[in-house]
Amino acid sequence: METCLETFRKAIEQLMRLSMHDFWRYAKSQGLSMSQMMALRQIHYRDDCNISSISDELGITSAASSQLLDRLVQQGLVIRSEHPQDRRNKQLALSEKGQRILQEGLQARQRWIQTLIERLNDEERQKVSEALHILIEKTTNLH
Repeated sequence: METCLETFRKAIEQLMRLSMHDFWRYAKSQGLSMSQMMALRQIHYRDDCNISSISDELGITSAASSQLLDRLVQQGLVIRSEHPQDRRNKQLALSEKGQRILQEGLQARQRWIQTLIERLNDEERQKVSEALHILIEKTTNLH
């Protein structure tokens, strides 16, 4: 019999794999790499995003980060501007096209959830909902 920990690990692994599958498929259909999509996500979610923060997030050098961002700027997905207080520091923002592509990618990532829920009967939905509420409660303020 599987332990709770084993079941939990297996569920998390499968849910993460499934949730990212359509996201990466969408990125590929747009001619974007995983690193480029992750950079778009980082720019979207960080208020003060620059080359250094992209390098840190992706675990790549500043030179590699700069090249990646150059391609995103050339594709019209990212806008690079001077920082008001430090002209050497370039600020990054998503263009309208970049925002649209990121949103469509995130929507593709979440579509599978609806499909999964539709596969559950009413009793299973209730059990899953109760278990998820417990997990949300227990993970709130965990860090």
